[in-house]
Amino acid sequence: MGQSNFENLLAAVTDAILEDEQDIDHIIGRYAVPRGDVENFIRLIRRLHITFIGVRPSRRFAYHLRQELVGQPERNVINRVRFLPPRVQIAAGVALLAGFMLLSRRRLLAELTSGAEVEEAPAT
Repeated sequence: MGQSNFENLLAAVTDAILEDEQDIDHIIGRYAVPRGDVENFIRLIRRLHITFIGVRPSRRFAYHLRQELVGQPERNVINRVRFLPPRVQIAAGVALLAGFMLLSRRRLLAELTSGAEVEEAPAT
């Protein structure tokens, strides 16, 4: 029996054991191999099937593994800015800070004017 034929037999037996098939004699018969030649392998495959527990990886692990293997950077604002030249990063930071300051100023002025209107209302 050739090496690839033996590997195919072991692959078929492994698949059958993973699918919890109890009768694997028909697979061994299909490859015309004496059971004694593969009995040790079958025992090992069954022990491994019992010993190893299937675990579903976390989404975070799968995501990081995909990024590492595929190498595609995540498409979000932080990564886009991170790979920009330093001058553009500084300009983006200044624009962000200026926008925040303008919004804070407007909010503060709105609170001050609404507070002044409340004080001017006549007391009854």
